[in-house]
Amino acid sequence: MRPYWAIITDSFHAALSSRILWVAFVAIWLFLLALAPIGYHEDYTTTFRWFDLDNGTQMKAMLARGLIDPKEADTALGRIARVFPARVERQLRQVAKGEDVRIDKSALADALNEALDDESWYDAEAWRSTVRLRELRALDEIETGMLTEPERRRRARLRIEAALPGVFSVQSARSVMLSYAGFEFPAFFAIGKTQFIALVNQFVVPVIMDWLLGFALIFLGILVTASIIPDMLQPGSLHLLLSKPVSRTLLLLAKFVGGCTFVFLCVCQLVIGLYLIAGLRLDIWNTRILWCIPVAVFLFAVFFSVSMLAGLRWRSPTLSIGVTCMFGALVLVIGFVGGYFDGLVQRPDQIARLAIDGEDVVVACRGGGLKFFNRDTNQWDELIETDFRRRDLIVPPVRLTDSMFVSAQIRNGRFNLYGSGSLDALVLRQQDQYEPRPGMRLPNGTRRIYVWHDSILALNNAGIMAAPIETLVNSVADEPDDAQDNEEQDEQAHGKDGQTAEASDTELTANVATIGATAWISDLLRMQGGATEGFEDVLPEGLTLTDPVRLTLAPGVDSIIVYSRGRLLRLQDDASDSDTGRFLIAADRVLEDNDAAATVIAASGTTLLVSRQEERIRWIDARDLTTIVEFDIPDGDRLLAIEPIGQTEQFALLTTDGRVWIVGREGDAIRSAALSFSEVTAIEFSEDENQLVIAHHIDRLDFLGFEGATASEVVRTIRPTLTGWRNVDRWVITPLRTLTPQTGELSETVAALVSGKQSLTMGGNNDDDPDVVRLRILRPVFSCGIFTVVMLAISCVYFNRRDF
Repeated sequence: MRPYWAIITDSFHAALSSRILWVAFVAIWLFLLALAPIGYHEDYTTTFRWFDLDNGTQMKAMLARGLIDPKEADTALGRIARVFPARVERQLRQVAKGEDVRIDKSALADALNEALDDESWYDAEAWRSTVRLRELRALDEIETGMLTEPERRRRARLRIEAALPGVFSVQSARSVMLSYAGFEFPAFFAIGKTQFIALVNQFVVPVIMDWLLGFALIFLGILVTASIIPDMLQPGSLHLLLSKPVSRTLLLLAKFVGGCTFVFLCVCQLVIGLYLIAGLRLDIWNTRILWCIPVAVFLFAVFFSVSMLAGLRWRSPTLSIGVTCMFGALVLVIGFVGGYFDGLVQRPDQIARLAIDGEDVVVACRGGGLKFFNRDTNQWDELIETDFRRRDLIVPPVRLTDSMFVSAQIRNGRFNLYGSGSLDALVLRQQDQYEPRPGMRLPNGTRRIYVWHDSILALNNAGIMAAPIETLVNSVADEPDDAQDNEEQDEQAHGKDGQTAEASDTELTANVATIGATAWISDLLRMQGGATEGFEDVLPEGLTLTDPVRLTLAPGVDSIIVYSRGRLLRLQDDASDSDTGRFLIAADRVLEDNDAAATVIAASGTTLLVSRQEERIRWIDARDLTTIVEFDIPDGDRLLAIEPIGQTEQFALLTTDGRVWIVGREGDAIRSAALSFSEVTAIEFSEDENQLVIAHHIDRLDFLGFEGATASEVVRTIRPTLTGWRNVDRWVITPLRTLTPQTGELSETVAALVSGKQSLTMGGNNDDDPDVVRLRILRPVFSCGIFTVVMLAISCVYFNRRDF
């Protein structure tokens, strides 16, 4: 071993003599010194920003109603509506008259920020009827003189949010504020410390890996080490080395290890320096950051294996660098094209939700499309085109009656739940080959539709509205021309964006003289998500829902169960008050707020499962909402969906890592079993067929049969025939990515190693269908490892067979 160790040392000394190496060392030290003064502190989240206004349409409608509705004059809404400057107030009054007015969100946020300093708008009696979170109730109990200025501003913000429920996106109570050398940055993160740490581990570190370690440092490493092999092949050097008792293969591998050792020292300086800065300055003591060291050296080895083969072939450092750079460019282009196909070809077709009726399947896709599986052609027929460029949102389809489904399309709803234009229910009937036919108008902002007895329930930010199924079915146009005529008439009556069309000043004056502002107020209520014609609000009087809101049907206890920001409610039909049709609160329980964590709920029989982010799953008695037992998510980072297995008090759990688990309870013990599926995107249980339908690998389906409460076997599969760009992806892009090392995906390996998670979720707590990024952990390691071994084997064979 001594001769080989001498060769490794010699290679290392040769690298140390490079001026480029010392320039890299100095650059690393200067970078770390420049980064060292960074710091942070936490403070209350007080300031409003324009992107905090989650539902601009709803906010305009609420404020306009607060200005013109006499009943709102002394309420919290009416008082907040009067804090805006005269220009904004004029625009709000135009909105009240049905005009299509675009109000700058920044202007609304600025006016609210000014209101934080002057709380003359506040009246304790007016706010008594609002939904006040526990944090606000606690602050209200403290005298103003005893509050610090940040606490007082925080209280003012919470009061404004209570007056405008459902308008603002959910934010952490405390926000991280970064500083540099004692000077605060002008912007701050509206996230708490836990979210900030996750952001650093899951995004910042992989970006550093991609650019600082994966690009700059690797490129410098190739510049420094490119001369190792050509220098070794010089006649005097090579003859001296081969005169020693060493094999050519081990000689070449020793040179390879020597080059990697140099990069190892460079990476150690940078990564250990970043680790100490993160710990000392940001209180992020995450030893998993040190995994960047072996991954970075491994990444360098991939490129160095190419450089070494080029050096053997042409004996020129310049050509070695040039060939390696061309190889890097090729890998980069293939990786970019592969990522393009992942995001713009595969992901839009990925099944997000599905509805089953016997052998008929209707699915909603990530790309905003709606599809029906055609058994004759073995393909998915597009009912609503899937297009990644559109910002439309599909309300998950549900089975309405036999051979009939219902869904809806929210135009521009991907980033604005209220979207633009009217929201019509889309009824899909077998007799129409499931072509969507518009039916009655849904309440604005409807995010989910449920079938409950002989009614449909529409859930949105404003509450829960119900309409008879028969009314919806009867509202469907039988002919497309009729539907188009109805739409044109509707646009004339309500305007292109679903609001009342602009009327002339004479007509407005006449309306005011006859009915005053009553018609305007009704339109504003519908605009902000209130019940439309045919629908009735079924929430109990005085109950307001606060995001995140989740709803599940519990036929086992003849109730619907609602989760509203830490509050669980069991609602039953109010048989004693048939005139209003409203539900009664049969059970009520308050959970810890937990900064409005992302939540998933489902009911089966007399039990309820509640899963909130960063918490254990609660197994709850659905009758009185008491917790029976708590248990951990089985081998997953977070739950995406919980599907009841009929009324057997068993559940199917879909985790973010794409696996499905069946869980049940025996006393206080939870039994769980994993199903043999991967890359799962959606699950749905069909009670009629007693089957669990599992969507996986973009658009494949498996129907898993159950015998009682026990999973038996797959009774049916759907493997659609690929067409168009999906064929190009399978037969061209996938082979190219398989044959080339996926160096860019090593950043996903780093993200998994540093964060300790196998998947990332994108989207706020309000979103009940977040985007999931499943990290490729082993694939890039195998790809790069196999490529490096092949290149080293070729180099060794070439070196052994050539007479140098």
